[in-house]
Amino acid sequence: MSVGLAQAEEGAPHFILGGALSVDTSNFADELDDDLAGLGFDVDDDTGLAVGLDIHAGLGFMEASSFRVGYRKFGQQSAEVGVVGLPGTATAELDADGIYAALDLLFPVSDTFYLGGTLGLQDWEIDLDVEGYGDSEDGNDLFFGVIGKMLFQDQTGALTMSINRYSFELDGSDLEYTPISVGVEFFL
Repeated sequence: MSVGLAQAEEGAPHFILGGALSVDTSNFADELDDDLAGLGFDVDDDTGLAVGLDIHAGLGFMEASSFRVGYRKFGQQSAEVGVVGLPGTATAELDADGIYAALDLLFPVSDTFYLGGTLGLQDWEIDLDVEGYGDSEDGNDLFFGVIGKMLFQDQTGALTMSINRYSFELDGSDLEYTPISVGVEFFL
């Protein structure tokens, strides 16, 4: 009970531990099509559901705002690549993950719902596999988004909802991800 009362104090700093699942979309097929344009290839987007994962820890302040560090596994992206006029295709698969640091600044909409923005730095690694041929790139880029938190009644955690925008500068193209996430945070 004392933990709940301490969390209820306005602005009391607290540790957070959380995670989220997301549906990730990207421009992978479009960028691949642009890269292969003029070479006689046709690229079709595989519209399968790409599920991502986020786990994080950090320090919460001002009821729902936080500074957090974490690991993000983006949902696998894939596309079918074929030669124009010939039967058969090859599957191109893209995996991305990495660690990040982010600041979430939220403001109260009601007693239990907070809404705000996220700004962070994602350190990423991307692996591309086309039927056994692989390539890898890494780097770091800023990301931003919108986040909402619905606090639990006992103030020991929150349900989180967010939409973020990631743009990774690769050699010759910019890969963009837009994850829509739902998760949970516990205030320790």
